[in-house]
Amino acid sequence: MIFVLSNRVPVQIGFWPFGSASAWLGPVAVVALAIGFFIGLLVALPRQLHWRRRARQAEKRVVELTPPAPAVPVTQPTIIR
Repeated sequence: MIFVLSNRVPVQIGFWPFGSASAWLGPVAVVALAIGFFIGLLVALPRQLHWRRRARQAEKRVVELTPPAPAVPVTQPTIIR
């Protein structure tokens, strides 16, 4: 909020087929940052989900292939006097 209020210099924003508009620099920078973040998220998320799914499948496979631990015989506790 401080950044937006500190940068109240008007700038011209050009939208190629639609023309241009004037707005404060602060909100323009914040909106541009948010748009870049969401575009990066849309690009990276499918790949990340793919690798997470593969990791979960690999963990399940390890559990399937791991032999069960040998059973420890249950004995009565020894009382030392």
